[in-house]
Amino acid sequence: MLILTGLLVLALVGCKGVGKVGDKEPNNTIEQANDITLGQPFSLTINPQGDMDWFKVDLTEQGYLKVQASQVPEELGLEVVFALYQEWEGSKEKRIRGWRRLPDAVFIPKAGTYYFVIKDDYDDKSSTKQAQIKVDFLKEFDPTEPNNDPEEATVIELASDIKIAIYPVGDQDWLKVKVEKQGYLTVKSKDVCEEIVPEVNYSVFDEWAEPKIKRIRNWKRLPDACFIPEGGDYYIHVHDDYDDAACERTYDLRIEFLDEMDQFEPNDDFKQAKTINRDDKISVAIFPTGDRDYYKIKISEGNKIKFLAKDFSDVVPEIKLYVLSEKDPNKLEDFSDWKKCPAEFDVNVGQEYFVLLHDDYNDASSPKPFEIMVE
Repeated sequence: MLILTGLLVLALVGCKGVGKVGDKEPNNTIEQANDITLGQPFSLTINPQGDMDWFKVDLTEQGYLKVQASQVPEELGLEVVFALYQEWEGSKEKRIRGWRRLPDAVFIPKAGTYYFVIKDDYDDKSSTKQAQIKVDFLKEFDPTEPNNDPEEATVIELASDIKIAIYPVGDQDWLKVKVEKQGYLTVKSKDVCEEIVPEVNYSVFDEWAEPKIKRIRNWKRLPDACFIPEGGDYYIHVHDDYDDAACERTYDLRIEFLDEMDQFEPNDDFKQAKTINRDDKISVAIFPTGDRDYYKIKISEGNKIKFLAKDFSDVVPEIKLYVLSEKDPNKLEDFSDWKKCPAEFDVNVGQEYFVLLHDDYNDASSPKPFEIMVE
């Protein structure tokens, strides 16, 4: 009888937790989280279906908590979420970020106890086989952090070289520069990790507005430039193009300001079109990439108008004529097709035309002004 009782106890103990090594059950809630040692691998099993294993670690400084997995059973898709413990709240878990597949890492803003939980991605698989888990801490290597929100934007001096990193996956870096006058911000990079493709956009910030961030222009890959209409504080937002890659080292970033080189700017909207006349010779620039320059002209004699360009480089000047819509004064209607310079058009005396100048594919630009003559 004693022998049978002993066998029954052993069987029950063997079933509980399915013999996990370094992963003591029960640890299905944040209150039951197991302590782990950084850099020391441990094993766990996800069994039965829906099993969730919580762990915790004490960290002493800002940096990154990184969780990796190896020898994962084929049937499982391990994912992780990071959290803080809220002892006095209704929900004990305060998630730092949503679920992601392993390997993964999370930004740690300050010293404290941090928690993470590992499970099968859809909670519909289990395995009695063990997976190996390794948890490391990376000390902060990005001198601009923390700057994941515009309110935390790092102030940068123009014409200075800075070190910056896109880490972990999904990292968003906000920088702030002060500009004194109309001109252009340029952003260049070098020594970028192969894993990432940095992209940038530009904004202004008003804490009393809704939304607080007003974007000036959408995302573009580096190198890039953006027209700045007036002096003030401007926010530069950098990330990986698809937010699906990261690199554990910094790259170089340089932000500069170029003085306005085009006397007709701002004229990116037809309502800002500057008046030109026959026989004018004007100095213009197609900058930055995607620049669209509007002018307006009305002729008093003849039935043709011609635009000639010289001394341009890196761009292919192209022109199109529009007229104001009779149905909607806030819209233009096509009057001609696009024509590369020299571009000649048949026109009507006394009719006002809007002239749009751009690079033929909107994929090139140059800060060097060139000359256009109107005949």
